[in-house]
Amino acid sequence: MKPAELRALTDEQLRQKLEELRNQMRDLRFAAALGQLTDTSAIRKARKDIARILTILTERERARLAELGQLPPPKLTRRERRKQAELQQRKG
Repeated sequence: MKPAELRALTDEQLRQKLEELRNQMRDLRFAAALGQLTDTSAIRKARKDIARILTILTERERARLAELGQLPPPKLTRRERRKQAELQQRKG
């Protein structure tokens, strides 16, 4: 799945999808061990989707904690820093 599709889901939906992917991953590994797996790239795709979901859940948790003041705000991306610098140059 694409990250944009995953970000549109709620936390509960993401956790449910994560559980499904973990079960699928278990089944794929079992099929690979038995030599019955035809699409070997499916393991890699499932692993990457799991990582994407975990990343999005972590981002959301860190953002929530930052709002509560328990964490510093998330770092700006390179594009956001560049835009911020351009705005400061225009002002000053």
